[in-house]
Amino acid sequence: MHIDSTRLRELRTAKRWSQEQLAELSGLNLRTIQRLETGAKVSTESLRALAAVFEVPAETLLVRDPRFRPNAPSQAVLDAMLEGVVRGLDFTGISPRPAFWWFMLAVVMVLGVGEAFAELLGPFPARLVGLIVLLPWIAASCRRLRDAGLSPWWTLIALAPVGGILILLWLWTFPSKAAETPEEAKAF
Repeated sequence: MHIDSTRLRELRTAKRWSQEQLAELSGLNLRTIQRLETGAKVSTESLRALAAVFEVPAETLLVRDPRFRPNAPSQAVLDAMLEGVVRGLDFTGISPRPAFWWFMLAVVMVLGVGEAFAELLGPFPARLVGLIVLLPWIAASCRRLRDAGLSPWWTLIALAPVGGILILLWLWTFPSKAAETPEEAKAF
């Protein structure tokens, strides 16, 4: 079980306690308090000690969704890759720059696996994987260009020999253009 590090920090600062004071009052080690405030796993004994010090039910100190861990960078990466797969054929809307690049990493890894199987089974697996990721790649490119304030039609520049893909790579690095409303972002 994971402790809600944000809630723990808020409770501590509301009482104007330092981490050292909380460690002393709860009977826990200072290093344990520091780890718990970064979202580490909590033992039942530590949870009970903190709940007693703050005079709150122990359940209120735990993260609500067991799949979600605050301060876990890997969760954001996996979410970005999953969003790219789920929105694979969605050419509307936008894809923020970090989410786009994480999805592109997933595409490169899938293509690499296809190439590895091609070494064993011939060229068919690599070609099949390439066809499978083609449309999601184009859709993600269109959403990323739209997020950068550019026309999605710039994706077609990848068809130009050699320089086309380099220009497209450069366009993908443009910063996001903040839309004033979510409706405007979708209509962009």
